[in-house]
Amino acid sequence: MKLSTGSGTGSRPGRKLSLRAELFISILIVTLLCVLFFGLLSNYLVRRQFEQQFASDQQQVQEPLGPPPPPPSDQQHRVNVINLSYIITGLLGVFLAFILSYYLSSRISKPLSQLSMATRSIADGEYGKQVDVRGGKEVEELGTAFNALSSGLEKNEMLRKNMVADISHELRNPLAAQRGYLEAIEDGVIELSPETMDILVKHNSVLSRLVEDLRQLSIVDAGQMELDIRPMRLDRVFKMVDLSFQHQRAEKRISLKMGISPNLPEVKGDQARIVQVLGNLMSNAILYTPEGGCIELNAGEGDDEVVISVIDTGRGIAKEELGNVFERFYRTDKSRTRHSGGTGLGLSIAKALVEAHQGRMWVESEAGKGTSIFFTLPTN
Repeated sequence: MKLSTGSGTGSRPGRKLSLRAELFISILIVTLLCVLFFGLLSNYLVRRQFEQQFASDQQQVQEPLGPPPPPPSDQQHRVNVINLSYIITGLLGVFLAFILSYYLSSRISKPLSQLSMATRSIADGEYGKQVDVRGGKEVEELGTAFNALSSGLEKNEMLRKNMVADISHELRNPLAAQRGYLEAIEDGVIELSPETMDILVKHNSVLSRLVEDLRQLSIVDAGQMELDIRPMRLDRVFKMVDLSFQHQRAEKRISLKMGISPNLPEVKGDQARIVQVLGNLMSNAILYTPEGGCIELNAGEGDDEVVISVIDTGRGIAKEELGNVFERFYRTDKSRTRHSGGTGLGLSIAKALVEAHQGRMWVESEAGKGTSIFFTLPTN
C-alpha cells in the first residue's frame, strides 16, 4: 500500500496535537530523562563505591589485620537490594512525573482553552463574552485585556446598530413626506403654492443637514480632516457666532453674555472649524434653553491652553446620561423629533473637531441647573 504525501486536491491535513497534549508529553519526557539520568548516575556512583570497598576488603584478606570481609554472595545480595531500591524509586519518579506533567499542562492550557472558546463565540457574533481565567500574572492580564476588548466590541456593535437604525429612520421620514407632497401635486390634489414649496424646502434641508453631518463624521473617522491652522482672535470668532444666532435667540428671547479674559494668549487653529464647533454648541444651548433664558460664551487661560465654555440655563442633564452626550444620535430628550432637535450628531462632530486641534472637550451639568460644555485649544 502506498501512502500519498502530496498536497493535492482532496488531501486532508494531518491532525495536530493540542497544546495541552504537547505540553504534557514535553514535560513528561524532560522529567523522565532527569529521573533516568540521576538514577543511572547515582547507581553508578554507588556500585563504584561498593567495588572500591570490595577491593579494600580483598586487600585486608591478604593482610589479615582486621575482621574478615563478608562473603561474595552477601555482597551481591546488597547490590541487588540497591538495584531494586533504584527500580522502585524510578517507578515512583515516573508516577510523580506523570502527575506533575498533567498538572502543569492543565494549568497552562486551561485558561488558553477558555480564551479560545470565548474568541470563537465573538467570531460567531456573541459580543460581550467575558472570561475568568487564572494561571499567573501574564495569563490574567491577557484575560483582562480580552474582557475589555469584548466589552468594546459589544458597545461598538450596539452603536453601529443604533446608528444604522437612526440613519434609516431620519432619511425615511423627510423622504416619505417629500414623496407624499410630490405625488399629491402630481395627482392634482394640492397646488404647488409657496407654502407647499416651503414645506418641501424644509424637508430637503433636514436631509441635507443629515447627509452633511454624516460626511463630516466620515472625514474625521478616516483621518482626512484638513485644518488651516493660523493665529486667530477669539473675540472675532465670538462675534461671528453671535451674528449667526441672533435671529434664533430673538425668537426665544434668550440673552447672550460673552466674556474673554484680558491678556489671553494667542490661539492657533482653523477659524472656520472653531466657528463650526461653537455653532454646534450654541445651537444645542438655544435648543434646550427656555424662553427668557441666558447663554454665556466665555474664554479663559489654562495651563498652556485656552479654555472656552458655552453655558446655558436649560433643564440640565441627569448624571447617568452625562457619559452619553457625545455619542452619535444620542438625545437626552427622547420626546424631541429630529426636525426640532437636530440630527443628534452636533456634539460628536464638535468633539472630533476639537480633538483634531489637539484639544479636549467635556461637559458638566446637573438636572434643573443648566449645562456647561468646555473645550480647550492649545496655545503653542
